[in-house]
Amino acid sequence: MSEALPSPECSPEAAPQAAYRQLLADIERFAAVLRQRFPTSITCRLGCTGCCQQHLTVLPIEAAALHEYVSRLDAPTRARLRQQAQAAQEQEAAPTPAAVPCPALVDGACAVYPARPVLCRTHGFPLLYLDEDDPTDGILDVCPLNFTDDADAITHWDVFDMTVVNTRLVAASLAFDPTGKRQFIADIILAATAAAASEPDGQA
Repeated sequence: MSEALPSPECSPEAAPQAAYRQLLADIERFAAVLRQRFPTSITCRLGCTGCCQQHLTVLPIEAAALHEYVSRLDAPTRARLRQQAQAAQEQEAAPTPAAVPCPALVDGACAVYPARPVLCRTHGFPLLYLDEDDPTDGILDVCPLNFTDDADAITHWDVFDMTVVNTRLVAASLAFDPTGKRQFIADIILAATAAAASEPDGQA
């Protein structure tokens, strides 16, 4: 059977976003398989913030998804995120910068969880990275909170191959924005909340 032609709404501009959404869907699908396979070994969940104590940058296509999600949040949450984003920038600009947690954390949970970047979605699971010193080998990375007693149970079927994941992510992002400039999450939040902040009553 011949492959169906793209529908009219599948414009070239929409293709990168579609590829990104498909990547996220594939990540979530495999993550669900791993959670089912290792129900007591994987502790990562909404509210586990050990890996969120840093201010990340993301690729343009991820920044666009975060921008859209933040712009649709309720007014109090947008105001809270804006305040935290401003505080993060001030801390990083201080003469003695301190470690800055992700400005998207609200009361110990990710306020943008459904739109979180690929790095956040995969962190904690068994990740396979290419060994730059030995291209024929790989490096397994697992959150120290996970697989504390059964790391030996991890097989080559149970890992995210990050070479594949990152290749798909970068390809989609470069198609979306060839400049490829990464953006800080605080900058994305400030841009997404700028319109609401300019309203007299703080409402969008």
